[in-house]
Amino acid sequence: MLDFASLKLAKIKENPSDNFVGIRKSASGDGYEFCLPNGFENFPDGDFDAVRDFFFKMYRTFRKFERDNIGTSRFDQNKPEFQQDQDQTTLSAGGISMQTEDGEDCVLYSKIKMIERVLEAYDDLAINSIQKKVRRSEEIDYSQIHKYLDRAIYLDNDVIYIDAMDLPRPTVRYESTDIVNLYCYILDQIVQQLDGDVPDNIQARIQDIRFLAQHFQDDYLTSNQSIFDKDTFGETISILKEALDNIDKNTYYKDADYWELYEAIETFLYGEINPNQNDGEFWGIRGFSYVWEDMCNTYFFKEYLDHICYADTDIPLKNYYNRERQGEEGEEVHRVGNYNVYKGNNGYGNQWTYRTKSDILYDRNNPNKGYFYWDELFCIEFDTEPAILVFSNRKYNDFSHRDVTKARRRFPRPDLVLKEFKSSGVWGVTILDYKDVPLDFYKNPSSLSPKSMQKYKNDTIKQLTYEFAIQQTHEVIKNGFLIPWYYHTEPDPILELGEDEPNLDVQGIHVVKGNFFLFQKIYLEESL
Repeated sequence: MLDFASLKLAKIKENPSDNFVGIRKSASGDGYEFCLPNGFENFPDGDFDAVRDFFFKMYRTFRKFERDNIGTSRFDQNKPEFQQDQDQTTLSAGGISMQTEDGEDCVLYSKIKMIERVLEAYDDLAINSIQKKVRRSEEIDYSQIHKYLDRAIYLDNDVIYIDAMDLPRPTVRYESTDIVNLYCYILDQIVQQLDGDVPDNIQARIQDIRFLAQHFQDDYLTSNQSIFDKDTFGETISILKEALDNIDKNTYYKDADYWELYEAIETFLYGEINPNQNDGEFWGIRGFSYVWEDMCNTYFFKEYLDHICYADTDIPLKNYYNRERQGEEGEEVHRVGNYNVYKGNNGYGNQWTYRTKSDILYDRNNPNKGYFYWDELFCIEFDTEPAILVFSNRKYNDFSHRDVTKARRRFPRPDLVLKEFKSSGVWGVTILDYKDVPLDFYKNPSSLSPKSMQKYKNDTIKQLTYEFAIQQTHEVIKNGFLIPWYYHTEPDPILELGEDEPNLDVQGIHVVKGNFFLFQKIYLEESL
């Protein structure tokens, strides 16, 4: 299993364009490293509990991200045989290659064999079957003694000695064999670390699993020993290995049900990541910016839904019913997108976005024509026909050659537009774009590579374009980039979502350090 005490942390990536978060082979090739998200420079070193807790939260995060996005228009999933070769690593088994809205690869490794085998092995029927299987017993059935003469020990006084018989041993509920108790103990420990975020068949029997796990704890361990405890995990794993070996030696009848549990336990206890194998990126995601976007959007939809004017997202939310999507299959009715951007045409990005009506009339002279939607206020219009504009004397203007119906239009898509109330009856707008970059990206742009500098310029131009478009109709209170940030202590309660980096703005754009754990907490609570 993973040794969180010896796992090396990679807080700062040598390559600024490196967007991998998870566990992968280190650059030296002699071990593995846990690559943390941007903004985690202050994450504590050598803290077993902090690393363990963060690992399991990210494990749940990647599983949710995969469930929410695989099969949607946001990603075009590539088949393994068409996956592109990587620069330095090879795709490990279970890697899912997807193409993002920009045509870039996003590779997700959400599975960890050691944990997945334990979760997948749970089967009520198999466990009940094992509980009634034959096992070696010290009881004697004299009617069957003739079948054991070949195993007997013949003593001098014409007495035969038989040390054990293989007899049917049906058991009542909760009197399980040790292989079931051991398996349930490991499963229960994993369930606790995942905060109960497990498949429904396990969740439905959690009390039964915990009961059997306690049997094993009572028989083999002390009350303070645990698989994931920083002080006792080593000795606990050793005890579990010894118990598994003894169980296997003393279990005579072994069928498919037995081996399913045995192999799951063995994989968990003895499995490890091996840098000598060609595993490449072992677990995590290359393209973490898309996870960060989903985390941020989930937070704002849960906490500020009534304030959202526009959001470029189609995340699912439990207990959310979308009338625009009624009649669609599966969980689509729980997605927030209420406007079909492509209307059946192919295209990258979210096919659905979320928008509301603004307070700007289509025609001031005819209120019956209704109001603009917020996404329409961002429209950039370009007419290719010539026109004459005389600024000093407008009567000489000539737009007769232009036809507004033939103008070319583009609709920029900021990540989020929020309505912010300043005082009674007065309100403005906040524009946010989610950026998965380190703080130094904005503090020291002169040190960026040419490729990163181009991203810096493009992001700035787009953000200023959003602001300029909205300023034609509304006051912009704040325009900002929201980046991930690790807070050792909670930020100011008034600014719980994060704090602005002081004395830093990018052409008037604020850099907001988003509270990563707050966003992640809300995100994980939304598992459907």
